[in-house]
Amino acid sequence: MQNKYQVIAYLKDKDKWGKENIDASKLTCINYSFAKVNDCKAVENFTKIDILNEVKAENPHLKTCLSIGGWTADGFSDAVLTKETREIFIESIYEMMDKYDFDGVDLDWEYPGLDDAGIVARKEDNENFLLFVKELRTYLDEKGPQVNKEFWLTSAIGATDRVIDSMLTKNGAEYAQYLDYIHIMTYDVRNGYKTGHHTNLYTYENADQPTSADRSVKRLLEQGIPTEKIVIGGAFYSRVWEGLEKSESHLNVDSKNPGLKTIDFNFLEDYKKEHDLKYYWDDEAKSPYLYNGEIFVSYDDERSLKEKANYVKINNLGGIMFWEYSLDLSLKLLNAIDEEINKA
Repeated sequence: MQNKYQVIAYLKDKDKWGKENIDASKLTCINYSFAKVNDCKAVENFTKIDILNEVKAENPHLKTCLSIGGWTADGFSDAVLTKETREIFIESIYEMMDKYDFDGVDLDWEYPGLDDAGIVARKEDNENFLLFVKELRTYLDEKGPQVNKEFWLTSAIGATDRVIDSMLTKNGAEYAQYLDYIHIMTYDVRNGYKTGHHTNLYTYENADQPTSADRSVKRLLEQGIPTEKIVIGGAFYSRVWEGLEKSESHLNVDSKNPGLKTIDFNFLEDYKKEHDLKYYWDDEAKSPYLYNGEIFVSYDDERSLKEKANYVKINNLGGIMFWEYSLDLSLKLLNAIDEEINKA
């Protein structure tokens, strides 16, 4: 029986995992990360792709998609700039998909029209991205029947209003019609010198800005994007603020560092014990955090991911994805998602 909701894991080729760590029974798709863009072509240096394909061979329901890009990954703006460069890029993507038996491609351009990550950005990136996904969709639809596949085309997008708006063209979110799923990166939504939830489901009162998974979903729905195309994100890692100013509040507190430190879920319990951190639950944001007066840690846990999975069902979304599989080899977080997403 086909799952009604997608459970999509990003999996980094270079991280520490083996075949024995992958529980494909709880996944519908793995986005294999990352290929990069160089001279208008998709390029890669995968080392564990054979393991991935062994997993897929043993789990016929599982799709695998080639994920291209990531934070600080440059080259997209140049690759989609003209029809000629787009053709080169598209052909190189398909060559890689064909070589490694991928079932689709996931675009992780962070972000069209914005140079936040130190990448080349142009004001016309949004228009060129639209042309690119339209042409890539056509190409994949032509190639699919030749190999008896219906290729997926998905894209990861930022969760903030600014990033969502940067992708709009004169007719709104036109790109969405060419995508099977839109993966909203509803994590990393806060850093800076004030504490806050970085992967909250709902907007909360004492926040520096209103970003949340719920707000991002509503912004996409306002653009007419079908609910079933929208996938929200979970974080298998935490963001840490250290050196807090004394405050009666725990949120939006001045910090000596900007929350750029991250800790995998694999190691979070040890960090909690080492620093005598107390667990808190923010019922407004539906988010957990750890706090000891000097350190604030924002993350997703089993409870918050069940809240997100339930949100997917209540709102009839496409599913949930997460970054990144190997950051929780205990499978506690994946098990929580699976338990809630498949609960009657």
